[in-house]
Amino acid sequence: MSKIQNTGKDFESYVQYVYSTLLNLRGEKTQVSRRTTFQLPTGDSYEVDVYYEFSRVGVRHRVAIECKDWKRPIDQGKILEFHQKIKNIGHDVIGIVVSRSGYQAGVEMVAARHNISLLAADDLPSLPELVGRQLISSGLHEPDLLGEPFWIIAERSNSPTQYSTGSYHAPVADGRPTVPLFLSKRYAELYLAKLKDRELWSVYGMPQYKLKVFLALAKLHDLNTAIVYAPPESNGTISAVKASVSELERDFIV
Repeated sequence: MSKIQNTGKDFESYVQYVYSTLLNLRGEKTQVSRRTTFQLPTGDSYEVDVYYEFSRVGVRHRVAIECKDWKRPIDQGKILEFHQKIKNIGHDVIGIVVSRSGYQAGVEMVAARHNISLLAADDLPSLPELVGRQLISSGLHEPDLLGEPFWIIAERSNSPTQYSTGSYHAPVADGRPTVPLFLSKRYAELYLAKLKDRELWSVYGMPQYKLKVFLALAKLHDLNTAIVYAPPESNGTISAVKASVSELERDFIV
């Protein structure tokens, strides 16, 4: 019977999955690739285990990750070798090493000198943790996020994070529960202040990536939605214009 050799590909795939998940929790669409080859003008070529890049405010950020699934700790020579590799690829490339077996003495000092970050396998989130982060990012609302463009009122959880529970404030309109989508945070806060059970709810901004998930759920469960364009009356009454999911997708999804 032939013996299966561990080439570290599974570890590379997991590291790729972890970084892809973390970088795209908010719908950023950052591509994280594995076994990326860089061909230089000199004719030299270099392969990177995991690589990603993205731009922020016109500045490109490039990150190369070396994955080591070895039985022995990583020595200084491997760090210097990796440093030379990414230096040849480009001076703007940030280096990260992830090792399952730890590092030999002195490696941290060498890595710090060359601005290379060292991680252990335990530093990576587990699969359940990643799934939990995805659920929070997509399905639950978080404080301090901006509405793009809508603000909603959702039930507030008792946790210190002040995330929503996933339940929306949906007063009855035309005989059906309807989720009001406020174009102004102030309008939503004025309306909330008039609710009798206001201590149970909070105003949350809905960025584009959460709006897309909300509209998908609204379509799946046939939810009624309406847009609030003006502040509430002094008694808390609001005027809202009914909007279908298809209309919201057409007019407000970027």
